[in-house]
Amino acid sequence: MSASPPQAFRSRSSSKLISIPTRHDTRSGKNVVRWKDILQFFEDAQGVMNGGLAVLFLTDDDLEE
Repeated sequence: MSASPPQAFRSRSSSKLISIPTRHDTRSGKNVVRWKDILQFFEDAQGVMNGGLAVLFLTDDDLEE
């Protein structure tokens, strides 16, 4: 199995990119970044945007985080 690719993030106040390793989610089959991993680098983060779209958290079968 190959390593999961990192995902790049930056705060609104900086152009510096931070690459955070992804983890493979066996339920969805996708590579994901956990919120707690994002908060290690961006302590005051309140959410994630991709362009003008909010990035939603993964949920369980009951749509709970």
